[in-house]
Amino acid sequence: MKSWRDIYKSRVVSAIEAVRHIKSGNRIVVGHASGSPEVLLKALVENRDACKNVEIVHMVSMGATEYCLPGMEKHFVHNSLFAGASPRAPGSSSPR
Repeated sequence: MKSWRDIYKSRVVSAIEAVRHIKSGNRIVVGHASGSPEVLLKALVENRDACKNVEIVHMVSMGATEYCLPGMEKHFVHNSLFAGASPRAPGSSSPR
């Protein structure tokens, strides 16, 4: 029988490999504030051409929110329970 360490190692993938499993029309729920998976969200934005209407749901984002920038509307739907500074800043992906 494999140990949990061996099983874990066999399942580790890069961020870009992980987001390739997200399909158009999927809804993803991400951690909020300091628990936001910034590496995965960055990879998702980099892979945006493979995504249409992917809903991103979270409480509040404190990090970069490139998925909210103009031009991302066909790729991502932002559904936040509280809009922090970064998604509200027009044309900006960094918190104020």
